[in-house]
Amino acid sequence: MSQEILLTVQSAATLNDFLRLELPKALQGQNAARADCVQGQNAASEKAALSNSKIRRLLFSGNVMVAASPERKASQAQNARGGFFVCKNPAFILKKNARVKVLYDQEKFFYEKPNDDIKFELDESRVLYEDEAIIVVNKPPRFPTEATFAKDRDNLRAAVIRYLHKKIGLDKNPPYCGVVHRLDRDTSGVILFSKQRAANAALFAAFDSSRLEEDGANIAGKVEKAAGSLGLGRDYIKDKNDAALFGLANNLRAAKKVYVAVCERAGSYGLANNLRAAKDCKPKNASASFGLSKDFVQGKNGAALSGLESSLRIGSSFSVQNYLGRVSLKSQAAKWGFVPKEKGGKFARTDFKVLDEKDGRLFVQAELFTGRTHQIRVHLSQKGLPILGDQLYGGPAAERIFLHALSLELPHPLTGKLLRFEAPLPPEFTVRA
Repeated sequence: MSQEILLTVQSAATLNDFLRLELPKALQGQNAARADCVQGQNAASEKAALSNSKIRRLLFSGNVMVAASPERKASQAQNARGGFFVCKNPAFILKKNARVKVLYDQEKFFYEKPNDDIKFELDESRVLYEDEAIIVVNKPPRFPTEATFAKDRDNLRAAVIRYLHKKIGLDKNPPYCGVVHRLDRDTSGVILFSKQRAANAALFAAFDSSRLEEDGANIAGKVEKAAGSLGLGRDYIKDKNDAALFGLANNLRAAKKVYVAVCERAGSYGLANNLRAAKDCKPKNASASFGLSKDFVQGKNGAALSGLESSLRIGSSFSVQNYLGRVSLKSQAAKWGFVPKEKGGKFARTDFKVLDEKDGRLFVQAELFTGRTHQIRVHLSQKGLPILGDQLYGGPAAERIFLHALSLELPHPLTGKLLRFEAPLPPEFTVRA
């Protein structure tokens, strides 16, 4: 049952800080039975009750309102209801004597959805490479890369710090561990962390997607042009042992990321069904609800989508190149899809190759040229090949999302030497394939 709380600001503060400080007191006053959850006896339960994630949930769901103020922008007064306007900005500055209204459902507010993260401690068997500048790890699935709003939730970066700390001695300060790229929680495979800040600039440059042209120009041509400026021939990339390639990699500072996914042949109607669309939902409607462009149905680079996914065989190659952005509300599960460039979409390209097929499922290799959020997952779904376990993008249910970061290739951030790391496919990929 929803309840309403009206608060008055005693001194200027951000909306996030104000709610963290004052809401527990108000909740305690409204329901003493929940006092142990919001304030007092147990510091840990207090943190859990009013963690950043809870505050953000209230904000993004539109349940926090601020009284419209004459000296604020006129648009606030225009959008106000009953003298209050919805504020979803945690950093919004509240002035003294401002009034804040909070709507909340007690049962939902205090409910914490249990996660199914695995328990994980890093050991040498998972370390693919380590020197004084970097450490490369074989990440397990169902484990976050870095900290989330839930402060007590474990993550891979924390596990790496624990591992390094034990190596140097627990009597010393915890070592530095920098995040330079990320894998989704359910994605396994190769991931790199920096061990010293001096390596960060080169590493960030290697993983920087913004260096690619935003107009969607042919990337192969761009790389060929760069190779030409270095005096290299067109065959340079065919021989990975050629010294010219080392020179090219060092000059471009580009990280090469290759993944393997297990996919279903969905087809446009299959995707609509997987998305639990309405009974009369047609491919066009499915694509619209999925945040995809008309190209999803029409087949931008060839035949219709259903023709593409049904014609793929072992050895087939295809590419997806478009603009991606968030298509879900901030209060909902984060979901990406096609967003026009003029509306903030960011250029994304992935090259794919079918490696194997068995029982109607495809083993697909994906090479990233950009690193947008959920890029491989979205691009495969747009081609009617949702990843097994990826229900967010139309895939069938499974124990995990079957996406694995197979290899990473990049120049060493300090020496410039080209390095390549590979994480073997997990056993479940072999069983499923």
